[in-house]
Amino acid sequence: MSLLSKKAALEQRQIILRAVRDYLFQAGYLEVQVPLLIRGTNPDAFLTSFEVTENDQLRGYLTTSTEFQILRLLAAGYDKVYTIASNFRAGDKDQTHNPEFTMLEWEAANVGMEVIEKEAEGIVLAAVGALKDVSPSHLGRGVRGEGAFERLSVREAFKKYLGINIALDFSLASMVEEIKKAGLDAPQNFLDDQGILFSWLIDKISPKLGFEKPTWLYEWPIFQTSMAEPVKGNPEAADRSELYINGLEIANGFTTVSDAEKQKALFDFQQAERQRLGKKPIVVDEKYLEDIKKMPPAAGMAMGIDRLVMILTGASEINEVLTFGSDEL
Repeated sequence: MSLLSKKAALEQRQIILRAVRDYLFQAGYLEVQVPLLIRGTNPDAFLTSFEVTENDQLRGYLTTSTEFQILRLLAAGYDKVYTIASNFRAGDKDQTHNPEFTMLEWEAANVGMEVIEKEAEGIVLAAVGALKDVSPSHLGRGVRGEGAFERLSVREAFKKYLGINIALDFSLASMVEEIKKAGLDAPQNFLDDQGILFSWLIDKISPKLGFEKPTWLYEWPIFQTSMAEPVKGNPEAADRSELYINGLEIANGFTTVSDAEKQKALFDFQQAERQRLGKKPIVVDEKYLEDIKKMPPAAGMAMGIDRLVMILTGASEINEVLTFGSDEL
């Protein structure tokens, strides 16, 4: 794709970003810039960070997310903060992934996920409304402001789209039993790994979500997150929501653990998972673990700007909405 042919998409991207910033300004959020080269990062077993070395010594990582820095500001007394920044994740390159991508992340003190979800919906609708010269006929009714967004728990989505009833604790045994009963053809080597098998199930339903209207998928298994609080009444499920539009996940948010010991235990679990999967351990952000001792209850979300622009403009590949994709450099 030529640089000139991208011009219209980049103009629409600018309009969308302006609408996002206007919405968050009106909602009382402060935009900040934070370092993208960090000393410690998220040990999530399913994230692969880019290492930065100097004289063969590890100096740090390119950030996979700015959430630690935003949350440290909340611990210092800020109440509503957001960033729009480049994030970096190794190994991600296909039609909807680029190793460097733009993420909107926002966090607010003393609110729950219902507030954050409504703000995410407001951001999407504000972006659609800003594209006055674009008729998003490819979008479901919900994105055009015609009715509420859909909400499904992960277990409800598995029942609706795959016909399986997973146990409340998302146990490996219940997943394997239901997969076999439904006649789903899961790879044999996935059947003895809880995390990988769950991710396989999510990959089966994701392309079906968010066509009639944008869909929130909530109450994820606690083993799938390294920072989220559990749902009240079900310690095996995380208070986490993801937003899907046209089969594509564009946002992921949760109520944040504000207990330093609990957070360290979650990080330790992810480090053990990394070891089990043959991945290198990660240097965690010790300053974050120290600062969350002062952090109020909080919730927040990350939204992929590139994916939002793709959806709203009808682009089929992420390179169509990036000035330069990684394979164009």
